[in-house]
Amino acid sequence: MSTRVSRRVALGATGAGALAALTACAGSIRPLADGSASSSASASASASASASASASASASASSSKSYKGFVKFDNFEKKGEYVPATATQKAQNVPKPLVPANMNEQNVDGMYAFIGYWLASFNYAVLTGDTEPMKKADPADIYVDMLQDYAVMYGDDLGWLYGSDTPITIELISSAPQKPSSSGTLYYWPAYMNYSPDAKIHLEGKSDQPFKTAESPNGKLMKAIVEYKDGKWFMLTGKESSSASASSGSSSSV
Repeated sequence: MSTRVSRRVALGATGAGALAALTACAGSIRPLADGSASSSASASASASASASASASASASASSSKSYKGFVKFDNFEKKGEYVPATATQKAQNVPKPLVPANMNEQNVDGMYAFIGYWLASFNYAVLTGDTEPMKKADPADIYVDMLQDYAVMYGDDLGWLYGSDTPITIELISSAPQKPSSSGTLYYWPAYMNYSPDAKIHLEGKSDQPFKTAESPNGKLMKAIVEYKDGKWFMLTGKESSSASASSGSSSSV
């Protein structure tokens, strides 16, 4: 592994790619000053999301559930006893995410299933270096490419991540997504994305590094940006030149 790749892995730079997935643009990432500001922003975003969800019946009519809270996922393939990673050995038999039956449905339930699978696949890649599950949620290989540093780290036995079974969590702050006006099949879901403060990266011959760094998005209000096309959901980066870019420019920041 080159020095450049080693530094990127040690600093958690690959995980920063997910930061781009949860924001329409740099301007939509707004650090919240304190708990009261966070509550106010959350309430405002929730109210906006509720109104938008009512207007976008095509995606929300199938579900009356409230998905507010931490994204949950429980559809895994398990082989053998799972042994969490430690400072001295990598994880063994990490449960592998399986595609939910409703992940490609064009409704809120399908969208939530997709976000859950995407997150589980991202964490699985960080814990194992295996990006095969992520490919099923990332047909364009955008995030698969971002995770290649971890694939190299594990594939060449250069190190591993330990200290947390869920290095990254996503907390949705509204019960349903927002649909910007004239956005077609593009949706925003206000959320917080947090890196585990307990997770560390062990690199052979080097000092262990914290997975969470000063650049991690913890505590910043963001947007998960998803679009439905060709019968599938896609997690966008906010840099697309398609309708996503136009819509993100016209929508208000959370």
